Amino acid sequence: MPVVRFRFSRSQTTTEIDYAEGDTYADLILRCGLIPDTVLIFVGDRSIPEDAVVCEEDVTIEETASRG
Repeated sequence: MPVVRFRFSRSQTTTEIDYAEGDTYADLILRCGLIPDTVLIFVGDRSIPEDAVVCEEDVTIEETASRG
């Protein structure tokens, strides 16, 4: 299975997630326990929509809302 690397800017952690063909970034964000509407997804300085099919191997996740 292919793997995408999520770099979480707030916690400064990295997680590798297996995904299947056709999975979206929102699918993977939900698997990380986050709500897709509360994050921004970047490849370099380019924003990617949450409903895009996974095609990049290394993305940065910016959390935009606090959890409490």
